[in-house]
Amino acid sequence: MIKYKGWVDSLPPHDALQAIYHHRDVLARFAAAAPAQSRATVLANLRALLNVALQLDGGRYATPYAFVRALKAGGLQAPAAVNADAVRLLTIHGAKGLEAHSVLLLDTDTVERALESMSVLVDWPGEASAPQKFVFLVSETRPPACATESLALEQAARKREELNALYVALTRARNTLAISSIEPHRATTSSWWQRLCPFASEVTVSPCGSEVAAPIASSEIAFAGTVSAEAFCLPDLPVLPPDMRRSPADSATIDEIDSPQAKTGKAMHRLLEWGVPASLGPLRAQLLREFAIDAAQADQAHQVASRIRHGDAAWAWDDAMIDWQGNEVEIVHAGNTFRLDRLVRRTGDGHQGHWWVLDYKLAHQPQLQPTLVEKMQLYRAAMQAIYPGETVKAAFLAADGTVLMVD
Repeated sequence: MIKYKGWVDSLPPHDALQAIYHHRDVLARFAAAAPAQSRATVLANLRALLNVALQLDGGRYATPYAFVRALKAGGLQAPAAVNADAVRLLTIHGAKGLEAHSVLLLDTDTVERALESMSVLVDWPGEASAPQKFVFLVSETRPPACATESLALEQAARKREELNALYVALTRARNTLAISSIEPHRATTSSWWQRLCPFASEVTVSPCGSEVAAPIASSEIAFAGTVSAEAFCLPDLPVLPPDMRRSPADSATIDEIDSPQAKTGKAMHRLLEWGVPASLGPLRAQLLREFAIDAAQADQAHQVASRIRHGDAAWAWDDAMIDWQGNEVEIVHAGNTFRLDRLVRRTGDGHQGHWWVLDYKLAHQPQLQPTLVEKMQLYRAAMQAIYPGETVKAAFLAADGTVLMVD
């Protein structure tokens, strides 16, 4: 335990965990102790813990305290199961600490990183208590004389990090490492592809997903060559029958989705999700940006949302009148997925245990539109199927704040 405490006190969380895993052969011990049916899940979670440690501050500068705080905060979920035959897609950074029998590196012939502009250069050696320089750079191609040396050190550090990433990538494969690329738009000189080509052997890629022509020797780097144009074909989509092509009515429906009224309606829905603040204030800019509306539309959405929220259905937001509530509730019925604007269970005024499906409408008389009424009837039927022994009601909440029941 003293040894482990020394690692935790002196090493970043990932490195300390990796040392403990290796010292006590953690994966093998847990695999031996876990029941057979949950062994894969246990190992997946243990490996995911290392991956999470890498995601916090790049796995370098975090402290054990910050790491534990990040875990308690949530948002980083470990996989519930693992399939040994599955193909895992990972970034080089995310693959650190993991291994696989065969590894394929994609897009390895990328062009060199362009020099930055409008950036900040901080010269802060690790042993110093404060930065030695803090420089705003208009362009790295024309640095001021006082920043030339610091910029050279920074660019050297970038190249070193690139080589560190390459080392991580190369050491993830237990048996076979394959590299591939597409031809870049301009020639490269120090890409991973250029570095590895002299040590790789070319592999002929057969068309149609058949076996590779030449077997790859153990521990050998595979070099995936270019596939000839004749070996690749993209099947054409069949021509749609005339009766399945888009009709003028379909086009009109699509246009309606992006109409100004539709956008205002979406903004109104969002405000009702937020509880309808007394004034828009800083939320106005968010509505304008999210729904591409103007200030007048945002004001209209706010006025309608306020009338609905404080109108005849104000009880639907009163905790004393309901014992369950939800916005944008998704339910599945008869193979169809429905999203309910608001779903509540009413408890007062003689409605004990009644479910209410509520739908917000920018229009004043949505009950006169058969398609809208039919949709609400489907919503009610879906809820009735979920709660067959309970009362389910459906109603529109109109723009004037009235409640319009659906028969």
